Amino acid sequence: MAARKHILVADGDADWRQRIAESLASLRLEVEAAGSGDEALAYARREKPDLVVVDLVLPGISGLGLCRLLREDPALGHVGIVMVTDHAAEVDRILAFEAGVDDFLAKPFYGRELASRVGAVLRRSAPQRAFAGADEPRLRGLVSLQPASNAVLVGERRVDLTPRELQLLSTLMSHAGRVLTRKQLIGRLWSGEGEHTDRVVDAHIKSIRRKLGEARACLETVRGVGYRFSDAPTAEFE
Repeated sequence: MAARKHILVADGDADWRQRIAESLASLRLEVEAAGSGDEALAYARREKPDLVVVDLVLPGISGLGLCRLLREDPALGHVGIVMVTDHAAEVDRILAFEAGVDDFLAKPFYGRELASRVGAVLRRSAPQRAFAGADEPRLRGLVSLQPASNAVLVGERRVDLTPRELQLLSTLMSHAGRVLTRKQLIGRLWSGEGEHTDRVVDAHIKSIRRKLGEARACLETVRGVGYRFSDAPTAEFE
């Protein structure tokens, strides 16, 4: 029998910690709780959870600060992160995804919705394998990327991408399951080339999707934020 997934809930409100734990009961997870960012970070470094449910506002280290520290830690960079908060303005969502969260849910929420979101993040992160080198083939579902030959395959069909489209797809595949904002993508791919708007990213994504054909759904849009590559696309983000 497979071991239960280990979830850490980081929230400064004891009632919300209990509500979140109860919402996840149907998933049969091992759930632990922390009441501050410092406590959550110490616990995560010690116990290596599979996923962290975190509030934006925490005593001590903030929710955003905790997310950044988790993503910067080589031993914890793979951990799934779901932010659950009553600060749900667009700027909060953008800052959260820039800090590395996998999903964002506003309080109050339906317990089933949180369980669904957490389950989806766990499924996306389960096959997560770090790509050790730029020349190693990258296989994500139907899509195979072979940087050494600049070849992209969908099944057995070769897809011809422009150099910039190849860079964009490679970047998203390297961070599969993670949302990259348009600002982050522009900084990575167009840095030093003058001013670029979000439309340049959107136009390249549209072109890549058209060329990927039956695999187009792997490039998910997170509304108002950016894009992510997913092996298990979810309609809510398309």
